[in-house]
Amino acid sequence: MNKHRIFFILVILAVLAFTLQPAVLAAPPAQNKVMCEQEVVVQVNDWLSKIAEKAYGDVFSYQAIAKATNAKHAADDSFANIEDVDLIEPGWKLCIPPAADAAALLNRTLVAPPAAQTGAPAASSLEVGRLVLATTTSTDNSGLLNAILPDFEARYHANVEVIAVGTGQAIQLGQNGDADVILVHARAREDAFVSAGYGINRQDAMYNDFVIVGPPDDPAGIKGMHDAPAALSKIAASQSPFISRGDDSGTHIKEQGLWQATNTPLVEAPSIKNSNKTFVKPAGNWYQSVGQGMGATLTLANEQQAYTLSDRATYLARTLEGIDLEILVEGDSRLFNPYGVIAVNPTLHPAVNATGAEAFIEWITSVETQKLIAKFGVDKFGAPLFTPDSAAWKAEK
Repeated sequence: MNKHRIFFILVILAVLAFTLQPAVLAAPPAQNKVMCEQEVVVQVNDWLSKIAEKAYGDVFSYQAIAKATNAKHAADDSFANIEDVDLIEPGWKLCIPPAADAAALLNRTLVAPPAAQTGAPAASSLEVGRLVLATTTSTDNSGLLNAILPDFEARYHANVEVIAVGTGQAIQLGQNGDADVILVHARAREDAFVSAGYGINRQDAMYNDFVIVGPPDDPAGIKGMHDAPAALSKIAASQSPFISRGDDSGTHIKEQGLWQATNTPLVEAPSIKNSNKTFVKPAGNWYQSVGQGMGATLTLANEQQAYTLSDRATYLARTLEGIDLEILVEGDSRLFNPYGVIAVNPTLHPAVNATGAEAFIEWITSVETQKLIAKFGVDKFGAPLFTPDSAAWKAEK
């Protein structure tokens, strides 16, 4: 082989090496090199652009999620294989890469909206429109909804119609398809609502507690007790006036449970036998079932200087209006009062605003809104009236 031919071959090899080098550098990372900053499970009414907006503040970054998820799927089939970015299924596991990796996959810069850059909640491009929220009188009477709903309405271009009733009635509205989303506090009823197919995506939202309130002179002598059923037994034994909501609300359901927990047969008070257990059955002129919301029940109890069971938030809100009742019993773990938020099942009721319901659940359980809940009441009472309890909030802590 002559020198000229050898030189020609070397030149060709050098050119090939130079031209192939960018392709090698531009090659996508191996599947085991893909990083997932989050692993997200697709929920009902999720779509990739919605998830992308939440992750990056950029609705058009969904392709990065699809590419990262498919790359992970090649090595781990627990991740979804996305063949059509417009079709994802509930239960699929997605890989959400870090923003820098997502930008590399898209070959462009991700630009978060100004609100996200300042740390304030980003406005959504979603138009929710009219949303019917069936909830309890406690969330309404306490003033919580007036304090936090304007944020949801502004961010999601929504008009929220609040129906404040007892938990039982709120659940019934959901069963009938007359509400889009419910916010209630009776866990057994909530679980039954979901199990029967009426509701989907139940999430913890917040909690407060119940208290037994009554007149300052405390004729039943229950002040300072930490055993709520025992306190009710003393009220019954003394025939002291007691006002019950009697409206199948979460508070009424809790009260009934406390009476059944008394397990204290008293000669002075009526009792009932159930499964070999004797407990106080509230009945007689001293016990009034009024079928009213929490605010109205507190007003009646105050007028009659009677005892009643109240959620703490509504009671404290009513003290600003001058009621004289005092908290006499608190601190019993049986007085714990958790709230859940549930979307009405659109499969059963196609006319409901399913997109709005899911947006509401995502909003009320978000860290930003949980912070609003945590602040509510602090300025007037020195402590929040409700305690945040969503999964996102607990993960943040």
